[in-house]
Amino acid sequence: MQEINLALFHFFNDLASMAFFEIMVSIFVDLPIFVLPVFLLGYWIYYTYFSKNKWNKEAKNNLLLIFYSTVLALIISLIIQQFVHLDRPEEHMQAWAKLLLDHLPDASFPSDHATVSIAFLAAIFFAGYRKWWMILAVPFTLMNISRVIAWVHWPFDIIAGSLVWIVGAYLVFSHLSQIKFVKNLNLWIINILKHIKL
Repeated sequence: MQEINLALFHFFNDLASMAFFEIMVSIFVDLPIFVLPVFLLGYWIYYTYFSKNKWNKEAKNNLLLIFYSTVLALIISLIIQQFVHLDRPEEHMQAWAKLLLDHLPDASFPSDHATVSIAFLAAIFFAGYRKWWMILAVPFTLMNISRVIAWVHWPFDIIAGSLVWIVGAYLVFSHLSQIKFVKNLNLWIINILKHIKL
């Protein structure tokens, strides 16, 4: 397995020698992750002030489930990092390698960016935002590839974070959303925010 991980890593890091990929990394290595709060807040405001659809409460419920998917993904990723500590590739630099991003030395596996971004992508897919899923899949994929090119993550850090959270988001929408406590909590949050005009 480690041989495949290293082979993939070398392939992606070799791309850093091309000017196009160096520019791509500088743009995409972190920027797309900020789409998450903008998407959730933007749609919440839209459903509050601009949409007169009778399904607004259901739509807001789905936004909360998307939020839960990403938060749950991040929490479990942080828990895994407490038990599985793999150094980042930058700590194993060799003469031929090109470091494109300064990064604090912390746990590499699984990638928080991959975990959160893929959980978010899977969640918006399950929530019915299929067009947004197709649009956002591109910058999120470029972000995760950029993090390998920049020596911030091993390829398997990205793959592990991705696979786990596609399943995680599915479980949030298929099971967690049916729990009475979660339904009541979401209704309570929606009603509280309605009183403060949100």
